[in-house]
Amino acid sequence: MPTKPITSEIMQDGSEKHWTKEEIAARKISESLIKRKTKKSLNPPSWLSKEACITWRRVTASVKDLELLDNMDTEILAMYCDAYVKYQELSIKEKINNDDLKAMQAYSRIVISYAEKLGLTPSARARLVKKHADKVLDKFGDKFD
Repeated sequence: MPTKPITSEIMQDGSEKHWTKEEIAARKISESLIKRKTKKSLNPPSWLSKEACITWRRVTASVKDLELLDNMDTEILAMYCDAYVKYQELSIKEKINNDDLKAMQAYSRIVISYAEKLGLTPSARARLVKKHADKVLDKFGDKFD
């Protein structure tokens, strides 16, 4: 199992590892780098169903302050919303047969996969921050390429 990414708040509050001031500063800088300078409004594609548009609005509203999604993410977010709604539709059926169960498993894998790709899970967001912090700390990386 991969190690869990750690945010600057966790680093300062204390964890099992001793973090240097440089590591904490680099993590804070990287957290600020993933914030967008101007707000972007994301619009759902026209093919998205009414129910999926509701999910779209819920997701975009919940990540609005994180400035995580961009216009380039619209297709993936649309597929996430579509799969989420299809999973919901199957899960509320009174009688679920084997084909429905297989489809639900497929949709759940799609939803989880796209949520990770879009940074909608806590671990995905922390991984993004860590990746940026590692770039800031790498003082000699360009010299050895």
